[in-house]
Amino acid sequence: MNFLLSIGSIIFLATSVYFLYNSKKRFNSAFFVSFITLISYLIMLEGSFIVSELLWTRWIGYAISCSLLIFVIAKRIGLDHFKQVTVIFLNIIVMVTGALSSVNTDEFKILFFVIGAVAYCILLYEIFKSNSKKLKPLTPFILYGWSAFPIVFIISNEGLNIISSSISILIYLFLDVITKVVFYLKNDLSYK
Repeated sequence: MNFLLSIGSIIFLATSVYFLYNSKKRFNSAFFVSFITLISYLIMLEGSFIVSELLWTRWIGYAISCSLLIFVIAKRIGLDHFKQVTVIFLNIIVMVTGALSSVNTDEFKILFFVIGAVAYCILLYEIFKSNSKKLKPLTPFILYGWSAFPIVFIISNEGLNIISSSISILIYLFLDVITKVVFYLKNDLSYK
């Protein structure tokens, strides 16, 4: 587990440095998303907040980094200010309920997961109803990349405990790299 978290920390340290020095944008969101993810991996690696191998703090890191990512996407596809705020708050609800679901048991685990799933579906609806042409290259990352996270949650030790915590960390790391690093490398999303 620590080995994979160390690898994640190294990857996001390297990508943070890369995005910091390779952006000419006024606001370098790629750097901040990568740097916040680095901090999240370091918190998980440090281990003070781990509860029974449950890395619930990942969802707090996602609440921050993914909200920034969603803000940049919302601006790119032309959502108005109200819709931008709406999708950011929906993301925060998804991530906080993910954290709550990961540390609860029985009916509260399911309740928090369902609330987060509903908020996630509304978030996707708000993004995709824009029908912006600028959304097309982002769609695979949003639809398939983001939607893989709740599936991994369900089968991980935070959900139904079908896969080990090490396997879930590996899958989450892969998804983090795809949905944050590759996403930014393939799409010029930094706010101008």
